[in-house]
Amino acid sequence: MDGRGPRTLRPVAFGRRGVIASANALASQAAVRMYAAGGNAVDAAIAAAFATTVAEPYYSSIFGVGTLLVTRPGQPPRALDYLGRAPAALDASRLPRQPGHRGPDPDSICSVGIPGALAAWARVLEDHGTLPMADVIAPAIELAEAGVPLQRFDFEGFDGDADRLHAGYSRSNYLPEGRAVQAGDVLRQRDLAGSFRRIAAEGAGALYDGSLGEAVVREMERRGGLITRQDLATCPASLAWSEPISIDYRGVRVYTSPPPTSAFTLLASLAIAAGWPLGDMEHLGPDHLLILAESLRAARMDTERWAGDPDFVSVPVDELLSSGHIAELRARVEDRLRTGGGAGAASAPGPVKSSTTHLAALDASGLGINMTHSMGWGFGCGVVVEGTGIPLNHSLHWGRLEPGHNNELRPGKRHEWPIAPAQIFRDGRLWALVGTPGNYGILATTAQVISNLVDFGLDIQQAIESPRFRWTDDTTDSLPPGRLVAETRFPAATREALAARGYDTEWVGDWTWRVGGMQGAVVDPASGWLSAGADPRRNGYALGW
Repeated sequence: MDGRGPRTLRPVAFGRRGVIASANALASQAAVRMYAAGGNAVDAAIAAAFATTVAEPYYSSIFGVGTLLVTRPGQPPRALDYLGRAPAALDASRLPRQPGHRGPDPDSICSVGIPGALAAWARVLEDHGTLPMADVIAPAIELAEAGVPLQRFDFEGFDGDADRLHAGYSRSNYLPEGRAVQAGDVLRQRDLAGSFRRIAAEGAGALYDGSLGEAVVREMERRGGLITRQDLATCPASLAWSEPISIDYRGVRVYTSPPPTSAFTLLASLAIAAGWPLGDMEHLGPDHLLILAESLRAARMDTERWAGDPDFVSVPVDELLSSGHIAELRARVEDRLRTGGGAGAASAPGPVKSSTTHLAALDASGLGINMTHSMGWGFGCGVVVEGTGIPLNHSLHWGRLEPGHNNELRPGKRHEWPIAPAQIFRDGRLWALVGTPGNYGILATTAQVISNLVDFGLDIQQAIESPRFRWTDDTTDSLPPGRLVAETRFPAATREALAARGYDTEWVGDWTWRVGGMQGAVVDPASGWLSAGADPRRNGYALGW
């Protein structure tokens, strides 16, 4: 960092012992408590993950799904996928449907997948942490009991999705007075605190083969859901460490999650864009923006064709990232850059919904972890398990009901998720961790931030706060995508150039959560200082110790 680049709304957070960037300041404080107690980056990350389920219950739950990367000092990264499998009793032909959606009804209890989050957090803590579960979950218990003050972003999260909460306990758990929440309200979740106390005493088994699991099964039986005791009991053993996928990009190595995520699209996009000297171009200029945008668009169609569960379908990652295939995609990008953006599918208006969060932690030893987890949409399927305070995901909604599709829902099968936590190695050592929520915009946001770091040498906060774009390419949109969504902070010359080249662009204001909520961390190997950045587009907050 040499003083170049734009001023930022927030400073970089520095630390010598450790740093954390999460979706909420209270969650980041929970992580710092772990560093202060002598814990490492994994202890900090898991403390933040539990605290986030309290501070942002509309986005995060121990009954969620996701994926994470961990790098131990001097070692390559490892991936742990906890994306959740379909219950054994699933019969796709009998799942309730909702017009306009490719998966089962998002508001149905039948859209709930087997939850991997708690099992994965317990696994990574056991394998790589230093503190006991009771210590790591303690800040979340305190927050749930004392309550968390709600801010404007929380109000927007509730306002957008609270109407999806089912009547009865699910609604009263968050709206005890029956009214909409307001910024400044304090949200207390005493039932969730009780559930966390059971986990502190019994471990993850409290959910997977204990009293919390029994409560889940009763809820399923009462509402006609699919998950059984056996589904829950077999979940922890189904999680396994694996090798991430990776590419070289301008002298660094970028790692991300393997299938069934579609993170290979991120790598393909970067590989395509590597054909142009982005760092010699005007930052945020029309060439910079459009080369990245068209690279993402070209790679996106591989997601639609190939992404899926490699236990059930072929996902030829090596071929999709091969030099020959990348050259073919780059040629398509060159054609689009010559002809302009007029050709593409017009997206029918659809709901813009997301219920995902990301966090990153890095410590002085070189241990780094970043994780992205989700419930699907806000509050998942809208059901909170009676007496526990635990909201349920609706992960099956993101699968497909079309017979023969790569992501056709089947018992025991995972489906594709556009989740892509990334770790970047420089000179053979962990250098940076980045990741974001944002539905299929995850891939665009992550590519732009990596380009900001690598091509333009921005610091982590500058890289995060720079104006961003994405395509309208979510599950309810038409493909190939034909419309860009972009922040108006892009230079006027860039906006004019996009219009002149025929791009249908929705300019959505200076800052919008629709282009993600990036969190990241970087180590300076020369000085040993750690830095972290968080996205002001949401409630992100970075802290150091």
